[in-house]
Amino acid sequence: MKYFISIIVAIVAFSCKTANEDTEITSFGGEIINPKTDFVLFLKEGSVIDTLFLDSNNRFINNYKSLVEGLYTFKHGTEFQYVYIQPKDSILVRLNTWDFDESLVFSGKGSDKNEFLINLFLQNEKEEKNMYQYFNLNEYEFQHKIDSLSNERIEIFNKFSSERIQKTTDGFKKLTTSAINFPLYRLKEMYPFFYKKAHKLNKFPKISKEFYNFRKDISLNEDNLIAFYPYQNYVVYYLYNLSYQLKEKDSTKNNLTVNILNATVDHIKSEKFKNTLLKRILVNDFLKSESTCSINEDALNLFINNCTNQEYITQVEKLVNDSKTIKNKEPLHNFNILSYNNKIATINDVIKHKNSVIYFWSTNYMSSDYLVKRIKYLETNFPNILFIGINMQNTSEDLTSEPNLKNLDISKQFKLTKNSEAHKYFTSNYPRTIIIDKNGIVKNGFTYLDSRKLHSELTKLK
Repeated sequence: MKYFISIIVAIVAFSCKTANEDTEITSFGGEIINPKTDFVLFLKEGSVIDTLFLDSNNRFINNYKSLVEGLYTFKHGTEFQYVYIQPKDSILVRLNTWDFDESLVFSGKGSDKNEFLINLFLQNEKEEKNMYQYFNLNEYEFQHKIDSLSNERIEIFNKFSSERIQKTTDGFKKLTTSAINFPLYRLKEMYPFFYKKAHKLNKFPKISKEFYNFRKDISLNEDNLIAFYPYQNYVVYYLYNLSYQLKEKDSTKNNLTVNILNATVDHIKSEKFKNTLLKRILVNDFLKSESTCSINEDALNLFINNCTNQEYITQVEKLVNDSKTIKNKEPLHNFNILSYNNKIATINDVIKHKNSVIYFWSTNYMSSDYLVKRIKYLETNFPNILFIGINMQNTSEDLTSEPNLKNLDISKQFKLTKNSEAHKYFTSNYPRTIIIDKNGIVKNGFTYLDSRKLHSELTKLK
């Protein structure tokens, strides 16, 4: 976390603080460096409550008379972050989109609790990566590692609370407890899978009931935490754990996606949360499965019969149709593309006589940092395969200046012309990857850069 705050932002924060001490007005605003769009969305529990437009200096601010205490979200471009707000707060944020979370700085009244939260989130990410080396431990040794992390974080929070001038509210304590516990609970739900993998077992290890005692204190229907990703991610892994266990116990329950969709219907009573999870589970399974050519019919029917959000259903139906637009074992239909030098070409001319991977990308679904790392990895491991990137976003990212994207080979990056036939390949707005052999024959018309089968498919192609 970087703690540099511009003088102008500090002055605005001071003025907001002074005004708000004598009124019920709550302020939220800030400054965006290298903005992606001209606005910031302000959300509560996933619903937009305000659209804040940037001024000529890339700053934004608004005052609110009736904001209740709780967790809010602000989103700019494809990135988002949380902000905890109490009445009379005057919170300002400052960030650089090229390093969104790491550059984020809070100032103004109420900023200290948000600085604490963002540091906790960043620490969670680092520690989770470190925990992977301990999945080979037995459950008691692993539990000891979890307890150590939990005690350390609780001690830090208690110290923070004792040093605050303002009293720490019960609402913030509850949120912080969730931010501390749910990433650790998620690791415990993950434990049997990674233990099995580490020890190359044929089935899950036997785990004591005490290992999952924490489940007794968890509600799977916390409406005020639905938009909080540590909570949502925990619930997903809990449902996956139940579904894997069922698959091992009952040979007739061998479709994991069907199992988890059923578990979602059985355990999640909040309609909004249930819809979110049903869509997330079905789409993630489709995009990252070992064979992303079609969605399992049983899983699709379960989703359609139990999801009450028509927008979600329409998007999934479009995704199904998108997967059928390109046929395996047939030549790829030609379409126009546009280089970053604004020269029109056709895809077949670019990939002619080359084993190729065409990946349509969007930072709405994959961070620019991950995209670049993934492509660099694939190009290094498959040097004889041509990787062609096509930006599917309407507003093109700047490949020449954005720190991550500028590391892509711009000669292998294209956009679509306005009337290109390829627009019909992603009516659902989800990205896709196409694998083509040197004879121009499609080997896989719909896969994903994250697919577990991609490496083996490219090995065969090579």
